Amino acid sequence: MRKVNYLLTFLALLLLSGYDVCQQDFNSSLHKTRQGKITWYSTVDHGGTGGFETLVGIPIEDIGCIGCHPADNLDANGDPYPDPYPGMDCVDCHATNNPDPPMPGTLDEQQCLDCHGRQGKIRALGISDVHRDAGMKCWDCHSSADMHGDGNTYSSMLEAGAMTTDCSQSGCHESLPSSHDANDPHNGALHCSSCHMQTSLACYNCHFESMIDAHIKRAKQPITDFLILMNREKDGKVHPGTFQSVTYNGNSWIAMAPGYTHTITKVNARVCTDCHANFGGNIEAINDYNDDGIMQFATWNESDSTLSWLHGVVPIPKDYLYTFKMDFITYNGDPHDPPGPSKNWSFVKGEADGFQLMFGSALSIEQMNSIGFDTTLVGVEDEFSGIINDYRLEQNYPNPFNPVTNISYSVPERVDVNISVYDILGNKIVTLINEEKDAGKYTIQFNGSALASGIYLYQMKAGNFIQSHKLILLK
Repeated sequence: MRKVNYLLTFLALLLLSGYDVCQQDFNSSLHKTRQGKITWYSTVDHGGTGGFETLVGIPIEDIGCIGCHPADNLDANGDPYPDPYPGMDCVDCHATNNPDPPMPGTLDEQQCLDCHGRQGKIRALGISDVHRDAGMKCWDCHSSADMHGDGNTYSSMLEAGAMTTDCSQSGCHESLPSSHDANDPHNGALHCSSCHMQTSLACYNCHFESMIDAHIKRAKQPITDFLILMNREKDGKVHPGTFQSVTYNGNSWIAMAPGYTHTITKVNARVCTDCHANFGGNIEAINDYNDDGIMQFATWNESDSTLSWLHGVVPIPKDYLYTFKMDFITYNGDPHDPPGPSKNWSFVKGEADGFQLMFGSALSIEQMNSIGFDTTLVGVEDEFSGIINDYRLEQNYPNPFNPVTNISYSVPERVDVNISVYDILGNKIVTLINEEKDAGKYTIQFNGSALASGIYLYQMKAGNFIQSHKLILLK
C-alpha cells in the first residue's frame, strides 16, 4: 500500500510539474499576450503602411481589443468574468470547477469558436470541411504548443514557428498517392490549401466608430466564394489569404495576410483553368486587371445598398498597393445599435488610405505571367511612398453612379492636366480640372445631378498622355 501511495504521489508531482511548465509557456503564448492583435493594429510596418493605428491615432489599450472575451461574458465554468477582465487564463477555455481530476478539465470546442469568430462564421454559413465532417476537433490538429505556447514569444500566429500545424505534419498527410503527383505540376510551390480550400472569408468593412464608442464589432456582412492567393512568408509557398477592411472618421485601411478557413474539400479541388487565364480559364480578377490595370475587388451599389465582389481566385498582383481596389463604406446609425444585418450604410471612398500585406507578399512578375496577367500594365511600385512612375487615369468609382462619382489619376512629373467629361457623341459637358499638377496621385469628384441618365466619357490629357473611360449615370 505504501508503494502505491508513493507512486500516486510521484505521479501527482509529475503532473503538477508538467502543469507548471505548461503554465509558464502559456504566459508567453499568443493566447495570453494577445500580441497578434497588437501587431495587426500597431504603427509598426509589416509590409505597406503600418497598422490602423497610423490613421486612428488611438492606442490599442484604449479600445478594448486586448481585453476582449466571449460575448456572453461567461468563462468555461459558466461564471461571469470579473470587471475589468483580468486577462486570459486556463478557465477561459477549460472548466476548472471539477475536483476530479484536479487539472483543468476537458475543452469544449465552442470555447474556441467564441474567440475565433471567423471559424464560427464558416460553420454558421454551412460551408463544409472534410475534417469536421469526419468528426475532428480543433485539438486533433493543433498541438499543445499551438494553443499553450512553446516558451517563445511571437508577434503573430503567422510568424514562422508560432504555429506548427500543417497538412504534412506527422500523422496527417505525410505522403500522397502517386496519382496526386501526376496532377500537380507545381513541384511543391503551392500549399495544399490553394487547391483544396473552398473559400476565403472576410467580414467586410469594420465600422471602427462602433468599436471605439461602444466596443461593438460591426461589419457590413461576411463575404465568401473568393480565394485570395499570395506568397506565404514562412515557407515561400502560394497560399490562400484573407483581409480586414476598416473605416474610421473617413479614413480607410486594409490589412491582408495568409489566412486559412476550415473549408477543405477532398474532391472537386481546383484545376488549372480555375487559376490560369492563359490556359482558357475565365478568371474574374485577372480579366478585370487586364482590362485597365485595376483590380476592383468590391463595389458598393448605392441604389440598393448592396455589395458585389469578385468571385473565384483573386491573385494579388505585384502592384497591389496601387491597383487592388475596394469600396469603403460607413454605418450611418448609432454606434451603440445592436450588430446585425442592415442597409444603413453609405459610400466613403474607393481606395485605401493605408494598406499593409503582412507575413507574405504579392505575386511576382514571373508568377503573374504564369497565370495570364498582362504584366505590361504593372507600373507603380508604391503610391504610399509617393513614387509614381507612370501616367494613369483610373476607372471612376462607383460606376454606375448617382449623382456623384470619384475619378482618380496620377502623374509622374509636374505637368499640365486636363480632365473633361463628354457625352456619347463627343460633345464636351464640363471640364473638371485644367491646371498644372505636381507628381502624385489625385482624386476629383464629378456631380452628374444636372444630367440625364446615360453613358458618358471622361478623358485625361497630360503632356503626350491621353486616356479615356466610360462612366454610367443611372438615376
